[in-house]
Amino acid sequence: MAGIDTPAGYTRLERVRTGVDADVYQAWDERAGRWAMLRLFHRFVAGRAEEVAFATHVAGWVGLRRNTSIVPVRAGGITATGRPWLALDRVEGRLLAEILRDDPPSPGDAVDLVIRLADALAWAHALRPPMVHGRVRAEHVIVDPSGVPLLTDFATPRPDGAPVPTPGGDVTDLAMLLFRALTGNSWPGRGEPDALAIAVWPGLTGLFDEVLTPVPAIESMAVFAARLQAVRHAADAAVPIPAAAPGDITPASPPEIDKTVGYGGRRPLSMLAFMALLRRHR
Repeated sequence: MAGIDTPAGYTRLERVRTGVDADVYQAWDERAGRWAMLRLFHRFVAGRAEEVAFATHVAGWVGLRRNTSIVPVRAGGITATGRPWLALDRVEGRLLAEILRDDPPSPGDAVDLVIRLADALAWAHALRPPMVHGRVRAEHVIVDPSGVPLLTDFATPRPDGAPVPTPGGDVTDLAMLLFRALTGNSWPGRGEPDALAIAVWPGLTGLFDEVLTPVPAIESMAVFAARLQAVRHAADAAVPIPAAAPGDITPASPPEIDKTVGYGGRRPLSMLAFMALLRRHR
């Protein structure tokens, strides 16, 4: 499929999926001599002002390729009939939506994945002009074979009068994605079972309370990323040894044992692993 309604220089188009605002095709980039993913939007630009706005955002999208957790955009433009398009790198991997459905990650891997996405979005939000994703969903994240998540499908410029994506909206969306990854359920979840799964992570319940609320207390992705990293570090901390009572004697550890490694070469149990172990032996 190629013709007047597709960008020049792209051939052998094969539709991969249809989205709310665009069709996605695998296409051969004749100039670069490689495969690309082509997003051909459903809507048509209305006038010169929208063309300029789209061109500005294409330049911003191309700049995003400096981040290794964002699928690179190589080119973009307007077709002869007035439809915007973008050409992105073809990334090997699976959609996070498929992974959550068929082979969910461990809780630790899920938190690490979301931290990486939060860092990438915080970086994008700090650009001038800021690049806001606008719809952080599992369907818009590709996980490559090495486990690295990559964001794709940043929102396009909206017509005048339409709601504009905000950095705070990205924070809320990413928090909801983390909730789904940890519980298997969409926010607000099933109640107590999901609350217990979240409570295993020190400080995460409070973080969700600050973000997933009608009036969020956190609207900065950089702040959300830092708070989530603190949650991860707290969970990784070893289970503390109770302080000795006054007058008790705490024997020193044998010198041949490396406390940073533990008995038998094992690392100390994280709080998450300790709680999981308790549940397993009840």
